[in-house]
Amino acid sequence: MTLSFEKIFPTEEERYEKYIWLIKLTIIANICAYIAIILADADAMNLMRVVKFVLWTVIYIVLLQTAWKSRALHFMLRLWLCAASSAAILAALIPFFGFLPMLFGSVITIFANRKHLKIFLRYKDFLKYLAACFGIGFLMNMAGEIGVPGINNATLYQIKQLLLFYVLWRLLRHECKQGRPFRETIRILMLMPAFGVFLLLGWLTIIPMFRKGLFGEEGHDFLALER
Repeated sequence: MTLSFEKIFPTEEERYEKYIWLIKLTIIANICAYIAIILADADAMNLMRVVKFVLWTVIYIVLLQTAWKSRALHFMLRLWLCAASSAAILAALIPFFGFLPMLFGSVITIFANRKHLKIFLRYKDFLKYLAACFGIGFLMNMAGEIGVPGINNATLYQIKQLLLFYVLWRLLRHECKQGRPFRETIRILMLMPAFGVFLLLGWLTIIPMFRKGLFGEEGHDFLALER
């Protein structure tokens, strides 16, 4: 019998708590690995590589299980199939028109899906989280490029990881208190960024038939957990 995260932890509170603990342990492992590098302790570095590998493997297994059960993977597959078809059309047009069709198509795609984009406004906390992640990543990368006196890039990386964990921890804790199922939280976290990329290449949704087949009727919340 395959081990299931949801069977091992049957309540929503336990699922949130244990997932957060997995991330905490990963952060601690990263810090320990960083210290081992500073101390140039080969044995400690090898040990932490194994620990990090095990932790990340468990996290990815939990994510994949949850994404499958929430049907996030199914939805993403449909998104990417549509995007791949649109990309094939783009590849045929680029030799003749350059990248103008991509820009034009993206604008039209956003306009055609504007009513579906309004669904995102129902999830302002998730939007704030994604904006915070983007901001943290951008600022830390800029700091790495410019250079911060007394702080090397490895230290900046650790700071970035801690900040990213903090905003994720706040979001997960908030959604748990709001009573949102863990499945749905993971589904939204996976679909929101994927949909953002999709808007650049999902030109086929300009056609109402394809748009309805992908997102459902107008006003349908495609981000929410399918009941």
